[in-house]
Amino acid sequence: MRVKISDILKATGGKLLCGDENVVVTSFITDSRQGKAGAMFVPIRGERADGHDYIPTVLESPAAATFTDHEIPTGEKPIVLVKDCREALQKAAAWYREQFEIPVVGITGSVGKTTAKEMVAQALSASFRVLKTAGNQNSQVGVPITVCGLRKDHTAAVVEMGVSMPGEMGRIAAVVKPTCAVMTNIGVSHIEFMKTRENILKEKAHIADYLPVGGALFVNGDDDLLPTLKETLGNKVVTFGLGPNCDWRAHGLNEADKGTFFTCQSPTGEKTELFVPAAGEHNVRNALAAMAVARYLGVPAEDAVRAISAYKAPAMRQQVVEANGLLIIDDSYNASPDSMRSAMDVLQSRKVTGKRAAVLADMLELGEFSQQGHREVGEYAREKGVELLVGVGPLAKDIVAGYGEGAQWFEDNAQAIAYLKETLREGDAVLVKGSRGMQTDQIVAALKE
Repeated sequence: MRVKISDILKATGGKLLCGDENVVVTSFITDSRQGKAGAMFVPIRGERADGHDYIPTVLESPAAATFTDHEIPTGEKPIVLVKDCREALQKAAAWYREQFEIPVVGITGSVGKTTAKEMVAQALSASFRVLKTAGNQNSQVGVPITVCGLRKDHTAAVVEMGVSMPGEMGRIAAVVKPTCAVMTNIGVSHIEFMKTRENILKEKAHIADYLPVGGALFVNGDDDLLPTLKETLGNKVVTFGLGPNCDWRAHGLNEADKGTFFTCQSPTGEKTELFVPAAGEHNVRNALAAMAVARYLGVPAEDAVRAISAYKAPAMRQQVVEANGLLIIDDSYNASPDSMRSAMDVLQSRKVTGKRAAVLADMLELGEFSQQGHREVGEYAREKGVELLVGVGPLAKDIVAGYGEGAQWFEDNAQAIAYLKETLREGDAVLVKGSRGMQTDQIVAALKE
């Protein structure tokens, strides 16, 4: 990015309190410690801290400029007064996005957004120079910062778009203005704030608000709610999945040690043999979505197949590693009931000489559905043949209750680690999963030691 303060003033409607409007900004930051040359600080008011308290530190750093939502002492560097700094960042990013006439793919869904984003970007990389969201920077702040990472040499972008509250998707859709989009599923993540899955669907569907004429919305046709979008969006909606009524369909699945082989069938009946180096049917659907988007954007089928076969799972997202005689499935980044079930499907599919163990920690932000959601996960673990279930955290007591006799519960990671090191044996497979706040990656690290 390379824009002048004058451009930012035009985009945001802000007022320049001091400094030169010809100063060039090359990035936006929300962390005052990242005050490098060319950076413009966006002070965010949060529950625990107010970014405005760090403006003096930023102005003393090499950073170029800052926003503020109230009058502050002026100096030499540009200070731009706006009504709301988060909103100003979004407006600046929306203006910047409009400088690029390239394919932009928006990715959303209750779970699996990051994996789908990585796989779609991987497929497009066969024909495009792709900007993709770093990590899971999919928030009201992360999305505009991602968009501002566009450069003249980028020929496509894949942007992960997450929401947790009503009204958020419309705001970030106005920033991204995707030319096509993918919706992975509608689950119960953030149901504490959305109340029903139908409300979650309604909110996430705003990803299509800015689709151009002829733009496509690729949705998981195996989800019970997503195909209903055809009723309102018509032929913009293209389904992918394993079901016979999906436009893009996978069949003939053959699980291997390193992933899954399957036949991909396009809406025109074209069949392509594919290998996705990741376990589970949910990753077959991700590969289908990647293939569908790639073909929609003109990537030759053989090139997309080759790219997808080189996919590598992001850190802490169903990474399968062997350590100390154990097969460890590290899915410790985050958790919801839907992703817990997908992870246990993967555990169940692995060939092992020992027992299958699952270490499952609290799932957060489930609201009134929390007790039921945790209990159902425990029940599913027993159905899937999990032989050792370890619950971690206060909410995980309901996972243990759902599983029943034989399950173990621990208050924290340290207690669970001590038990696992005493109990697990060579040849065992162990799944580790929990919400980000539970830091179950600590358990994975301990098992690798």
